[in-house]
Amino acid sequence: MRNALLISLLIATTLGCQPKVNQIAIEDPMRGFTPYAPDHIRGAASVKDLAVNLFLSLKGDISFAQLALFIPDSSNIAEIYRITLTDASEANLNSNADTVMHQLQRGWITTRSEASRLKANWSEATFTKLLIEDIVNQKIPSKKIILECKSGNTTLRANVKCMQIGDRWFIGEDIKFGV
Repeated sequence: MRNALLISLLIATTLGCQPKVNQIAIEDPMRGFTPYAPDHIRGAASVKDLAVNLFLSLKGDISFAQLALFIPDSSNIAEIYRITLTDASEANLNSNADTVMHQLQRGWITTRSEASRLKANWSEATFTKLLIEDIVNQKIPSKKIILECKSGNTTLRANVKCMQIGDRWFIGEDIKFGV
C-alpha cells in the first residue's frame, strides 16, 4: 500500500492537474509513421510516435505487452525521482513500476471496451486526428494527447498524459476513453 501511495504522489507531482496551453492538431497522424520497436529501446522518439503506438494497441495491431515498451519501468521511475529531486531511498521501484503498469492496463482495457457502448470498435477505426496539449508547470516535460478516430460513422476518442524522460516519451497516467 505504501508503494501505491508513493507512486500516486510521484505521478501527481509530475503530472498533476495544471492548466493546459498550446494545443497542436495533427491531421492523419499515421502518415509517415514507420513502426519500429526493438525490444531494447524503451519509450517513443516523439509524442506523435507514442500516440500512434497507443492507437495501434487499442486497434489490436500490437498487444498491451508491446505497448509496455512505452510505459515507465523501474529504471525510468528512478530517473523521475532523480529529475524531480525526490528521495528514492525508501521507494520500491519495481513495485512502483508494477503499480503504474497495472493502473495503465486497467485504463487501456476500459478504453478498448467503451467503444462497444457506441456500437463501434477500435479494430475498425482509422486514426484521423491527434491533439497535443502542453501541461505547464511540471518538473518533467508533460503533454496530454487526444486520439480522434473514426469507426464507421462513429467518432472514438481516447486520451492519456505522457511525459518525457531523457529524450524519450512515455505514457504517464490515465489512459481514458473520451476527452
